[in-house]
Amino acid sequence: MKQTIITACTVAFLATACSSGSDVKRLVVMSSGKIQAAGKDAKEITFEPGTQHNEMEFQYVGKDPVKFTVKSKDGDKTYDLTENGAYVLNLKAADTLIGSIVNYGNSGIPTSITTEQLQHIVDSTQQLIMGLNASDEARTYFLVPNSIKKISANYNARLIGPFNGIPNSVEVDKDGKAPEVYKFATTKQKREDLYKLVDRMNK
Repeated sequence: MKQTIITACTVAFLATACSSGSDVKRLVVMSSGKIQAAGKDAKEITFEPGTQHNEMEFQYVGKDPVKFTVKSKDGDKTYDLTENGAYVLNLKAADTLIGSIVNYGNSGIPTSITTEQLQHIVDSTQQLIMGLNASDEARTYFLVPNSIKKISANYNARLIGPFNGIPNSVEVDKDGKAPEVYKFATTKQKREDLYKLVDRMNK
């Protein structure tokens, strides 16, 4: 069984983000292999490919674009974070990451679905696995290996990787809105989810 190691390298808001408004770029690296970084705001990592799932989070305060470099035995590769917001970088060499927003509605609890909605989810999942209906508008994402994607303009959006479950409930804000939560899975996991959905429909 694969183990999961999550390393949080986040900037303290009190001294930085709070004084800089929303000029923040947040990056979550999801990888298969070992990640090494000098600090929470490092713009360079050393990556050793492997089979163990790892995640590491970075945060940058300021308006300037950020260039993020990955050093590995295959050479250096640089990724650009040009706008404020939350990003995911997929360093899983053999896995595409599939992601979407979690719909908590206005109650902070995942919304129930009808049979028709379940059929739509099955159809959409089938297409998403093939990379056919990923879009910023639908808030669905298809990240091939060694690619980066801005997920949300909200740098506080919660980005949940493979092997980590979503919260059963979240706290809504004073306006009754649930926080942004996005769940990412490998294509294998997504296919398993699809089989479960189809089985649920047939019962």
